[in-house]
This record gives sequence, C-alpha cells and structure tokens, in this order.
Amino acid sequence: MQPGLFATGGYDHLVHLWSYSGDKPTASSVPLPIRHTAAVQSLLAIRDTSHKLVTAGADCTVNVFDLSSERVVNTLKLSNSVYHVHPAISEFCSLFEIGHREQQFEVRDHRLVPTVSVVRFGYPSARVHGRFVRGAIQGTTFASGGSEKDGCVRLWDLRKPTEILRTVPCLPGRKVTQLAFGDELLVASSEDHYLAFINPIGDPADSR
Repeated sequence: MQPGLFATGGYDHLVHLWSYSGDKPTASSVPLPIRHTAAVQSLLAIRDTSHKLVTAGADCTVNVFDLSSERVVNTLKLSNSVYHVHPAISEFCSLFEIGHREQQFEVRDHRLVPTVSVVRFGYPSARVHGRFVRGAIQGTTFASGGSEKDGCVRLWDLRKPTEILRTVPCLPGRKVTQLAFGDELLVASSEDHYLAFINPIGDPADSR
C-alpha cells in the first residue's frame, strides 16, 4: 500500500481506504467502489504496473482494484469461499486459500481474467481449513497448517506444486492454524497457542 494509506474490509461487504499522516492523531476513510455480496475476508496490496488492491470474499469473488484510476480492473469468480490472499512468485500473480477439502490453494495470474491460467494444489483433508487457518509464503516456498489435529505443517515449492515438498510434524495432537516466515525459521502456531520453530529445510528447531 502507498505511504499514508491502509485498507480494511469486513462483514458489511465493504472495503474502506483509510488515510493518515504522522502529525495527526486520527485517520479518515472512504468506501471504495468494490462489489462484494458477503464478508470481505482478505486484502492484499500489490504493485505490478500500478498500485492495486486485491480483495477476496466469502462470496467466492476476487476483485483487483486499481488505486490510481479508482476502478475494478479485473474480477475473478472462484469455486468457493476465499479465505486468504498471498503474493506469489510474480507481482502479476496471487495465491488464494480456498474452502475445499482438497486442492485448497490456487495461483492465478490476474492479468488474464477471465481467460485465466490456474495452478491448483493441496492435499486430501476431511474438513475445509476455514478462515482461521492461514498459510505463509517466502520466495518460492508456501507453507500451510490444516484442519486436522495432526500437528503437521506442509510445504510446497511453487515451481512444482503438484507434490508436497515436505510434511513436518511439529505440534503433535494439535491443529496448526497460523504460520509466519522469519529470517531463518518458520513459526507455527496452534489453535491453543503453542508455538513451534521450524527450519524449513531441516527438522523442527524448537517448540513450546
């Protein structure tokens, strides 16, 4: 997002753009002309040829909003609720976490809507992940927890996502819900607030 701006979305189906400055204690907002018919669940600021905002909702819709022209330049209709959006390998692509029990993830080039090339991948799961399970991406590596209490983190190489790169058991008997990459380690959090620190190319470094 450009300096002095941030965006929010929520259950009112609206996306607001907020502006602030360092010398003022308050921020002001305006609703953006972006159409969603259900809760807005994820936002991602990108910059390809211009500053844009990707919005994803429970209505299975993804909008790409150009901030300079103040209009939606692309709309994608996905097959299920979109929980989260991540930057992908290229600035023209995004990775989506979707409400499926397999092939929970999609990488799409948002320049090519509606004729779009889609890369789908994932793993078999008894339940959908839900919006409280969020993966993480660093470079070409994507990591995700899951909907089961198997304590595992799964990693994919986005250059060859049809196969799981590694499955790391790090929080036995717990559901891994949140992941974040640090400088050297991947941090995994369970729904009951346990943490594991994982070497993405080796064994778990620590858990507590």
